[in-house]
Amino acid sequence: VCTLPFSSYTYVEALANASQRNLYESLGRALSYFGGVPANVLSDNMKQFVEKASRYEPCFNEMAEQWSVYYNTTLSAARVRKPKDKPSVEKEVHISYLRIFAPLRNETFCSLSELNYRIHECLAAHNATPMQRYGLSRKERFEQNEKPLLKPLPLSGFIVRQEVKAKVQRNYHVILGEDMHQYSVPYIHVGETVKIVYDYTEVEIFLNMRRIALHLRSPRRNGYSTKEEHMPE
Repeated sequence: VCTLPFSSYTYVEALANASQRNLYESLGRALSYFGGVPANVLSDNMKQFVEKASRYEPCFNEMAEQWSVYYNTTLSAARVRKPKDKPSVEKEVHISYLRIFAPLRNETFCSLSELNYRIHECLAAHNATPMQRYGLSRKERFEQNEKPLLKPLPLSGFIVRQEVKAKVQRNYHVILGEDMHQYSVPYIHVGETVKIVYDYTEVEIFLNMRRIALHLRSPRRNGYSTKEEHMPE
């Protein structure tokens, strides 16, 4: 759940799990939903975001720092066990349970995308509902007062790229352990230790800061992705 503090304009999404990849990519979708980037992003002390909690200067992990640089925003975190430090989002979490979770709790969904489609339907109704105190909806207050203050979005969303090290096997392939899939490199590098940098779609393999192989990522477990130019003559 993400919300803007003045208008309470809110974004809600269900995630398969709380991994860093899912978290940061969903945060990017939240900013796309808002149509801009706020000057500051306030979070709680989730371990996927905050490396070391502090009352005054929390330490954020490397992925969070990369995300903030990419979107040109600053990061701050609430104090541990101090929900009043972020009352806007705490309130919207409560309201989201009443207006989004409750209406959907008896429905059956066959996929995460199907669930999020229904969540966004309920979310649109929630943001369009007039607020008794102001006589305007969250969306109207956002468009009139907050949207002009947001900074522009980058041209594309933030892509989480992960890194692992691997040794080139005798069959001139390296194993990406997350998928148990093997990718080829030029055979002259057999026995050397390389760095694998990957995201949802691509797998890059580096040796001493030089890229020696590029593959499309394959989800096929115990499979092989082999390029002819990497094979011994």
